[in-house]
Amino acid sequence: MVRFLVRTAITAVGVLVVAYLGLITIQGVGPGSTFTWGAFGVACIFAIVLGLVNAVIKPVVSILTLPITVLTLGLFSLVINLAMFYLAAAFTPIHADQGFWLTALAAIIVAVFSGFAGSLTKNGR
Repeated sequence: MVRFLVRTAITAVGVLVVAYLGLITIQGVGPGSTFTWGAFGVACIFAIVLGLVNAVIKPVVSILTLPITVLTLGLFSLVINLAMFYLAAAFTPIHADQGFWLTALAAIIVAVFSGFAGSLTKNGR
């Protein structure tokens, strides 16, 4: 349970960083605004929804799109990650409407934070 909370908190920090950079929109969060715990709560909800989407829907989509992923030498997995990011944003009060490339950059940054969280919370540590 502690691993889950740590991973969610680190992913939420990644979401807040992306929001403060202006790549996604959380109400009351953006460049030049101050930190609020309400924004952190929204980021935590997004992190939980993103984790659920990645655990349930992403494996099915990855298997169905395996031929395209092989043909593009794995680059289509970035499109899958972006689609999962958009899907998680659709279920939360986060708006990923800054354009395709900025949202793709936001998804990559959040994925790096999530990967960092995963490396910190491995069983051996």
